[in-house]
Amino acid sequence: MKLCLTFDAAKPSKTLIYLLCFLPMQTIPNRMHNQGPSTISPVDADANLVRDRFQRSSTMSSVESDPLQMMSLDTNRCKPNASFIWCLPQDYNQEKHPFTYFHLVNKSLPWDYAFRFVIEEISNINDKSQTMSISMYFAVSWLEPRLKINESATEWTEDRTGPLNQVNESPESLKYIWYPELEIYGLDTFGRQRVLKEMSGVRIIKNKTITYELGVRITISCRMNFDDYPLDAHTCQFQVGSYYDTHETVTCSSFFIYDLDRQRSLQHFIQIESLPSEFKVMELPSGIYAACGFQVRLQRKQMQFLVQVYLPSFMFVIVSWVSFLIKPEVVPGRMALLVTLFLVLINIFNSVRENAPISSRLNAIDLYLVVCIFLVFGALMEYAVILLLLKKRRKPMRTIDQGLRHLFAASNGAAAVPLRDTNTREENSAGEEKQVEVVNSVPSNGVGKKTMLVTYANNKAVITEAVQNAQHEQRQ
Repeated sequence: MKLCLTFDAAKPSKTLIYLLCFLPMQTIPNRMHNQGPSTISPVDADANLVRDRFQRSSTMSSVESDPLQMMSLDTNRCKPNASFIWCLPQDYNQEKHPFTYFHLVNKSLPWDYAFRFVIEEISNINDKSQTMSISMYFAVSWLEPRLKINESATEWTEDRTGPLNQVNESPESLKYIWYPELEIYGLDTFGRQRVLKEMSGVRIIKNKTITYELGVRITISCRMNFDDYPLDAHTCQFQVGSYYDTHETVTCSSFFIYDLDRQRSLQHFIQIESLPSEFKVMELPSGIYAACGFQVRLQRKQMQFLVQVYLPSFMFVIVSWVSFLIKPEVVPGRMALLVTLFLVLINIFNSVRENAPISSRLNAIDLYLVVCIFLVFGALMEYAVILLLLKKRRKPMRTIDQGLRHLFAASNGAAAVPLRDTNTREENSAGEEKQVEVVNSVPSNGVGKKTMLVTYANNKAVITEAVQNAQHEQRQ
């Protein structure tokens, strides 16, 4: 264990303490100069960091104690007998707010921040996470009354240094200038755009206004209600304001530029408008703050849902009703049609639920598909009831074995059992007996016709009906 103590000469009240552990050596090949591998110790690296901080603090303390050396640094401080376009006074304090010097420009509170938003496009709308991504150029302007302006400098009128009465400066200038602390309400991610360097810049205006602009890709949260999905519409607010200063100290104004022709096609129709007045004030536990920005209206495109979901499911329900025209006796065809349509609708419902965002209740498209599924299910249940009724109506009065036994008993001259009662025999009444002569012409060895007399009770049926019923039951 190694203990390093460093003393900050600029702030004697603070002492930096570093506790460093001995770790294994790391070998890193030096590919840049084709040299052999070099060893780097974490202890040495942290020791160098401590030494650099000590040297930097010692340098800054010596610079602050020597005004001439302070002016030699490139801090945009005003230097005697030196030409300048603009500069900062020697007593400039970067930690102090510009509104504490409002008397220098004859201005009173509240101080004003001016925002400009050049919106390139709404790059993404995520229904699952309820976020919206915006690509734009974000600019903020504020008044700095402490600036020293050389109004006679020719750079204010030259095109090479910027627009009229403006000069372009490097973003590094903000290291020595006060700039506002901002807050974007509902911010999820804030990404700066880079090509070779960061896409940003600073402009100093002749009226002591500083403008800072940078290219950003911002993702903000947006409250969305998907109960009417896919017939839903949403409004999302982009709001930015001061992080520390309340509306009594700082107010803001803003405007936006949006070219709809540059917008990529998304799943929503997009409309950007000015921020409504009720969203220009943010009431937080720490106070009331001024907010500026814009509002985005989102209306979901519905054509794809009409073609992919609504129209096919409607056609499937109509086809299920066509099954009513099929004869009930054609069981395989009608049953296969209804079951297939039912399973297809179930599959469509599952795929829609997988892609649909989370809602507090059954959304519009889910309700529509549930109704379609129940209509096809009702057609299936209707056919099941028809089959049940047909089965009851076609139930045979006696089995084939019972019919044959009845036939043999009748051929032997015994009294036949009535068709409606296959278990008991009724006694023949003398007044109701009737003889029926059935002539069965069957040639047997040259003998003539054979006559058979069969007596039935109650005039219920004849033997020929029993034979026909038995044959019909065998065919079914």
